[in-house]
Amino acid sequence: MSSTAPTNPQEVSDEVRATESKTVNQTLAQIRSFAAGGVGGVCAVVIGHPFDLVKVRMQTAQKGVYSGAMDVVRKTIAREGLARVGMTRASLSESTSLTMAS
Repeated sequence: MSSTAPTNPQEVSDEVRATESKTVNQTLAQIRSFAAGGVGGVCAVVIGHPFDLVKVRMQTAQKGVYSGAMDVVRKTIAREGLARVGMTRASLSESTSLTMAS
């Protein structure tokens, strides 16, 4: 922008276009940032939830129920299926909250 006010109608038109372009670029950058945060939050849950499930099961189980982390995975898959190890209702709500926080 120039320091003096434009007097030519063409200069005014060019200045308005430049301002509109900056606004559109900022909006697109904000949308991209929001989408990236959402994808990052979902990835964090998808990767981290199975590990957290194993950790919690080992911490809360009676002594001798599990012999190690792989035993937790094997028994959980046998008892509840592979889908339960990866995603549960709790992890879906967690991914939603992480999307909003990111």
